[in-house]
Amino acid sequence: MCGRYVSPDEAAMERYWHIGARDSGRWIRRLYNVAPSMTVPMVILGEQGEAEVVAARWGLIPGWWKKPGLPTLTFNARSEEAAVKPMWRHSYRTQRCLMPAQGWYEWNARETARSPSGREVKQPYYIHAPDDSLLAFAGLWSTWQGPDAQQVLSCALLTRAALPSIRAIHARMPVVLAPEQFDRWLSPELPVQDLDALVASTGPQIVGYPVSTEVNNTRNDYPQLLQPLTQPE
Repeated sequence: MCGRYVSPDEAAMERYWHIGARDSGRWIRRLYNVAPSMTVPMVILGEQGEAEVVAARWGLIPGWWKKPGLPTLTFNARSEEAAVKPMWRHSYRTQRCLMPAQGWYEWNARETARSPSGREVKQPYYIHAPDDSLLAFAGLWSTWQGPDAQQVLSCALLTRAALPSIRAIHARMPVVLAPEQFDRWLSPELPVQDLDALVASTGPQIVGYPVSTEVNNTRNDYPQLLQPLTQPE
């Protein structure tokens, strides 16, 4: 499960995708500890069929949701079941997005570390491309109308079995797409069987290193979170 990641700033996204954010007031800033329910940038196809960047809640709310409280644990969707589970299947078939990221965090259950309070916890790792280039997570999105009649955009990232290079850290990872796959992933006409093949074919180079347990606290959001540990905590 990927529950934290690092998002790029707006300028980095514009350089990578050559597109700007809708109604941009430079609302996108680099975040070093993105957590579920936060507002994040996502890339979708606009009404004119052009890719655009919009703001979304990280944690998908399906359009049919009627319960008083919002759904929980909907920030990750397992790619193996996204086509059939009610929570995901409509978005998987027709409403797919890209979620820009610089990297993500994962916790290694085989290694322990000490939190600032001295408590024994899992060792966090920062996972990223070897050249630290921008990544694009395959995601799903939805529009939901809240009790106040406000339209809420939300999203979830797809996960898959981890690649061999980081499997010792964690068994799962986000589905990371290559630039040549973006158009097909965003196209609402792509058949489900082709989507499954697209997800299975992804395999970018990914590496990881241990970082401070300060990332465990969602209030912490600064560049030092990405510094590799030089010795065990």
